[in-house]
Amino acid sequence: MGTRCTICSRLVAIAGLALLWAAPARAYPPDEPVKEMSENAKAAGAMAGGHDLLVVPIPLSNPTLGSGLTLAGVMFYNPNQSPEPWITGVGVMKTSNGSWGAGAFHSMSLDHDRFRITGFAGYGNANIKFYGIGPHAGDRGVSVKLDEKGTGAMLQAQMRIVKNVYIGPRYQFLDLKTTIKNPNPIFPDLNIPPFEADSKLSQIGPVLTYDRRDNSLNPRNGELFNIQWMFNVKALGSDFSSDKITIAGNVYRPLSKTTVLALHASVCGASKGTPFYDLCLYGMNNDLRGYEAGRYRDGATWAAQAEIRQHLFWRIGAVVFGGVGGVSPSLGHLTDTKFLPAGGGGLRFQPSRKTNVNLRLDFAVGKHSNALYFSIAEAF
Repeated sequence: MGTRCTICSRLVAIAGLALLWAAPARAYPPDEPVKEMSENAKAAGAMAGGHDLLVVPIPLSNPTLGSGLTLAGVMFYNPNQSPEPWITGVGVMKTSNGSWGAGAFHSMSLDHDRFRITGFAGYGNANIKFYGIGPHAGDRGVSVKLDEKGTGAMLQAQMRIVKNVYIGPRYQFLDLKTTIKNPNPIFPDLNIPPFEADSKLSQIGPVLTYDRRDNSLNPRNGELFNIQWMFNVKALGSDFSSDKITIAGNVYRPLSKTTVLALHASVCGASKGTPFYDLCLYGMNNDLRGYEAGRYRDGATWAAQAEIRQHLFWRIGAVVFGGVGGVSPSLGHLTDTKFLPAGGGGLRFQPSRKTNVNLRLDFAVGKHSNALYFSIAEAF
């Protein structure tokens, strides 16, 4: 039983790699996917003792990439007997729409978890759709196919300043080359500016995290808030001088022994001059399921959703969720928001009660689309 539980926990960590390799496909620097990988891997490695290596395939499915498989290897070790283990991972990913990627990840904790350091580097070739910029482009539903080839890296170091609060700098780099597979699109705004089609981002900025969850993968109580403000710096090699701020928060409350209410809200704002691939993408990181990430993109997005998580019997559970959000040209124009609702439901299966981690199958309906999701651990 103990061996099966340990293996299950490792599966959760490796599943996060699938999110990592998808970073170029989301037309977004290796940023939020890295955070998800870090959260999942650290929690899953809590049971690791000594050296522990696992190699395993993990299936994935989402509306942006289609269905696919990640083959990953992750090692858990604890050279300084920290409350959080060190985690090193490598992996490759391939999906049904021809996208693929490879990368490596490392996280470590120092001085009894006072310092947390995370790093990532990878390369990906993604096939995605570009609908244009702004709410009307998303409503129009006409897209061109893009072939994106990107090399990305991220390094983040945070220090605990008070209980549950970490702050520190993050640097991230993306070298992206984009090719339009449909030349001469019928709408001029579907063309990619040449200087953005082959360009680099070199960003640095602060990241503040408050985490009071009782469990990072399947919380019943607590809060998680994250603020990051990234600046493109030409002196560091960026082709742009834009900046972007992202604020997100989750709240969890038990309604009964078998029922949990989970709330999520987020807002994103990108300054003028931000390239098309670094704008705020609606539906990114499950802000609202039911939308293809990138169909709606603009200078600002916001989203709020609620989810009821109910244990049914044995190791089976179910969820219902719903919310609303929107896109606008900038944070100063949120009153001009294009409202985009979504809702859905899903089933949960818990392979091991000891690890308290769920396999997740969700179906969601958005304004003009629906989507099926399969993953490990909750959406937020």
